[in-house]
Amino acid sequence: SDEGKEAYTDYISEQNAYYTGNYAYDQLITLSGDALFGRINQLMGNTCKLNAWGLDYGDLRYAYVDVDRDLNRSGYIIGYYNGASFKAKWDSGKTWNREHTWPQSKGANKDITMGHDMQSVRPTQTSVNSSRGNTAYGESYGYYDPDEEISINNSAYKKINLGSYRGDAARVILYDYLVYGEQGGHKNALYNGNAQLPAKVGSKGVFETIEVLLKWHMQDPPSLTEMVRNDGAQDYQGNRNPLIDYPELAIQVFLDDGITTYTVTESSAATMWPAYRYTLSDGFIAYLTNGDGSHPADINVTGATYTYNASLGRLTVSKVTGNMTISDVAAVEPEPEPDPTYTLTWNANGG
Repeated sequence: SDEGKEAYTDYISEQNAYYTGNYAYDQLITLSGDALFGRINQLMGNTCKLNAWGLDYGDLRYAYVDVDRDLNRSGYIIGYYNGASFKAKWDSGKTWNREHTWPQSKGANKDITMGHDMQSVRPTQTSVNSSRGNTAYGESYGYYDPDEEISINNSAYKKINLGSYRGDAARVILYDYLVYGEQGGHKNALYNGNAQLPAKVGSKGVFETIEVLLKWHMQDPPSLTEMVRNDGAQDYQGNRNPLIDYPELAIQVFLDDGITTYTVTESSAATMWPAYRYTLSDGFIAYLTNGDGSHPADINVTGATYTYNASLGRLTVSKVTGNMTISDVAAVEPEPEPDPTYTLTWNANGG
């Protein structure tokens, strides 16, 4: 959100410096399906330095203090799943431990690269981690749903930046697939045969369905905590999570897999971020900003149910029924009023 970027001003410069050449945003946004997966997978293979720098599972204990730092409390970190702030000092797992978002038992063993990836293995209060276990994420009975309302008690984390950890979990699982998986014959040197997300759906996998994963990703967009740790994780191991930087790329990765999508068209001067080209029936959340930094006073959306908060520029789209058009009401020129017609009556006696 705008407030998130305002609170963390280094983010955009770090983001732009990472995606260059064939990996620049204007190149990635033109790709979809296997081609997009291959391009991102190649970028991750080229920039992830976990092995080259000799980093392992033990190093994570002392790196979180920088990567997951609480912006207003020195020496504290923000915990996964509940947003709790606690001391970063390692106490052998009494307060917090290292949560494998993609469980070790399902392919992310701590002794392999995927199992000690900073982007995926997160600091979590020990009691919270225990309640999750290795249960697959999802909304149905028997799945783990990190939908707890998050509240971080300091001024850098404003309400609009928070939400839940549904989107965070979805983006980590997508990241693991993009880095360590294979699609359309594309795979890098970090390939792990257990990271094949399409084969890891259902209660015995890592997510209920691809559709639920993408729904969480779209409806709970990247928060300030994710932005902070994306930069920190890059400093630690060399690579970023592209789905935090450019959430709109997620659906495009799966376009060759037969998911039902709807196109999104903008017909206004405002910039929409994330700039979705496609969506699912569950819609998405995005922010609309004019060139001068203001937000459109009013908008109209066809092809979906929506709400719009003009003070934040926050657009929430749901119940998509067809291809969508988003237009700025103020930018639509009204029909001109017809010229008035006058009748002159002349009174010969009175002038």
